[in-house]
Amino acid sequence: MDSLAHLTAPDARQSFIKLPWWRRFDFRIAAILVGTSSVIIVLVGLFAYQSIVNTRLDLFEKRLRMIAVTLSETINTDELASVPASADQHTPVIASLWRRLKNIADAEPGIESIYILQATETPGKLRFLLDASKVSRIAQTGELYDATELPFMLQGFERVSVEDRVYGDDFGQTQSSYAPLKTSDGRVIGIIGVDVLALRLAEIRWQVVRFCAAVFGIAFIAVLVITMVVRRQVRQPLARVLEAASAIAAGKLDTRLHAPSRDEFGLLADEFDTMASHLRDRERLRETFGLYVSRELASALMKDGKLPALGGVECVATVIFCDLGNYTRISEAFSPQEVISLINEYLAAMCTIIEAHRGCLLDFTGDGIIAGFGLPLPDPDHAHNAVQCAIKMRQRLTQLNGEWEARGLAARWQVIGVDRIEARMGIHTGPLVAGNIGSSSRMKYCVMGDTVNIAARLEEMNKDFNSTILLSDQVKIRVPSAMTDTFADYGVVNIRGRVQAVGAYSV
Repeated sequence: MDSLAHLTAPDARQSFIKLPWWRRFDFRIAAILVGTSSVIIVLVGLFAYQSIVNTRLDLFEKRLRMIAVTLSETINTDELASVPASADQHTPVIASLWRRLKNIADAEPGIESIYILQATETPGKLRFLLDASKVSRIAQTGELYDATELPFMLQGFERVSVEDRVYGDDFGQTQSSYAPLKTSDGRVIGIIGVDVLALRLAEIRWQVVRFCAAVFGIAFIAVLVITMVVRRQVRQPLARVLEAASAIAAGKLDTRLHAPSRDEFGLLADEFDTMASHLRDRERLRETFGLYVSRELASALMKDGKLPALGGVECVATVIFCDLGNYTRISEAFSPQEVISLINEYLAAMCTIIEAHRGCLLDFTGDGIIAGFGLPLPDPDHAHNAVQCAIKMRQRLTQLNGEWEARGLAARWQVIGVDRIEARMGIHTGPLVAGNIGSSSRMKYCVMGDTVNIAARLEEMNKDFNSTILLSDQVKIRVPSAMTDTFADYGVVNIRGRVQAVGAYSV
């Protein structure tokens, strides 16, 4: 899959088109269908195959049952019951019984192993008393065995039981039969199990296959191929994709398929992994940047999939500087923890309004707020949105004052001569540079330029005009006339630290 990890969507489509014909899944399906010469013959062949195999396997299972029953009846269970729990394979009774069962297993070419298991205090957990095996791993006396998922084995403690299919474990692929070992007083002290290698079962099936092939020929082979190919080439890959898609939907964005095949399923898995990687990266960026910057800024930084870099771009935007009046005096009436709680309540309300008006929150300066409009994404109505945002912020602060009054907080600052908390806002539109400053290891998104300075100075000048929202003429000319008719004109004012004056208006 590594060779496909760098592909974009168009590249993936081209790779699909250029996929060699022997790797095309549709070709393989077509070849299978062409090879099926007759539906009727196939159906008849399947019926004959199932009938013969079931008959042979039924005889085989009966033989397994008979062997288990015969062995259980020939074992001296009363003697076996007297063996202490601390016994090992060298204990005379166990060693003698092991040799006898080993001789029986060696004499029967179809039998892989004969063993005796005993129950433990843990349900489903058994322990080996002995294990007479030929070629597979031999269990030691006292070794535990997990039978919680083997119902036929557990049934062996109650009655003779034969597994209906092949099971696999550390000892190999086998089909087994079990019989209870009962003492003369009817007490069950364990079970005896007989394993037959799956190779023996496969041999039985192959004999039937050869017989049917002689009668039905190519039709039977086609059915066999269809069964094998459909199971291995369709069900498994699709099941993996569905499982992975469910995991992604559940939020497990680190899920990957890493499919080894080079057909359409391989391409699908590769595109799925690429999609999951992009989703994971975007989610991590969104979660990280969403804690520190506005959603629009986080989206802009994630747009091209690259990491943020130092530098900026020049644009025309609108900046709002907002600061609370009498903040220092108010802080004296509260503990540091109470001040933080109050400011956070205020900032949360203001940030919600800024985001609702397509503003980008740039920075907090204690109780101050710096917001930009028209960045990082262009907005032709940035000046109008900024003015509307400032008005809504003032209205919301009026509501907050009422809430603080009702909660008794306002009395804390009213006692020191502050009637209500008010915010001063300066708004200016002009060219500025917006981008990342700092270093490669730590950077900050900000705006710089004369436009930013003018907005800050206008915010301060609210004190001179006894106003709360002061904006420049560059903002006014970009706002609909229906709104500007209500503006108070203060004429041309000098800006501290700047030679050129600007027109000032209050809202």
